[in-house]
Amino acid sequence: MKKRIALYGKGGIGKTTVAVNTALCMARRGYRVLLVGCDPKQDTTRLLTKQPLISILERYDGPCGPSLQDGLIANPRPNLWCCEAGGPKPGVGCAGRGIAIALNALEKAGWFDRVDVVLYDVLGDVVCGGFSTPVTKGYARELYIVTSGEQASLFAANNILAGMQGLGACVRGLIYQERRFTGEDALIETFSRRVNVPVAVKIGFSERIKLCEMHDMAVSEEERAGVETAQFMALAERMLTESGPPAEIYPMDRTQLSQFIRECMPSVAGGKGENPDDEGTTCFDAFTCDNEFPNGAWAAAGCG
Repeated sequence: MKKRIALYGKGGIGKTTVAVNTALCMARRGYRVLLVGCDPKQDTTRLLTKQPLISILERYDGPCGPSLQDGLIANPRPNLWCCEAGGPKPGVGCAGRGIAIALNALEKAGWFDRVDVVLYDVLGDVVCGGFSTPVTKGYARELYIVTSGEQASLFAANNILAGMQGLGACVRGLIYQERRFTGEDALIETFSRRVNVPVAVKIGFSERIKLCEMHDMAVSEEERAGVETAQFMALAERMLTESGPPAEIYPMDRTQLSQFIRECMPSVAGGKGENPDDEGTTCFDAFTCDNEFPNGAWAAAGCG
């Protein structure tokens, strides 16, 4: 079994959290995993290595390519290797070009043949030619989109789906990072049905995840994080066993997406939220958009 999986999603949505913890869960099950950070910030591996890794691009020396034996590939846990593609300094050059060079170097060094799973943590929510390199060059065969129910996150997810539809990519599912506002679960379920992409797993809102990462620690390595670890283990299992042709996806155009947001976002109102500790805070009214939009908008959007 060879799995090549890319994670996309809005900046700051938690792709790195998902990538690191899922990679750890796969490695614990005995699969050989290579985690590739595809971001010039070079922050994918920090929860595993504690110290910054030298990126592949930092050692790039022209057509001959960098040597991948000089500390560029770390082995921080049994069965788990990781590296950073790197990229240009902020405001200079093309980060997507850097990703392409780094992945080519990994391929030439034979790393993709040495492991069972390659997991790419890809920067950004705009699918430009550079950041779609893992897909367009065939390095990633499947992808998942990390999203919450927040408006900006859904806009990014839909934009990524539109880009990947044009590339004929194999989109396996949405990874739902809960932000815990009223009606969020129903909103994600409705979005999932509308674009015809299943929710692979829900990662529940957790202060423990944030606290662990503030101490440079992956939550799935914290002994009290049983709930969080179980969620990442479930995602790992799904990624490892998913097979067959994906369903056709239906991203919305700008008009449809704006209509979806207007019709399905809960209205703002004062009062108590779902959390009993939220007394006196602003919250959202109950979510009312279920299986179809009001006034026949669902059919008008092409989903009837």
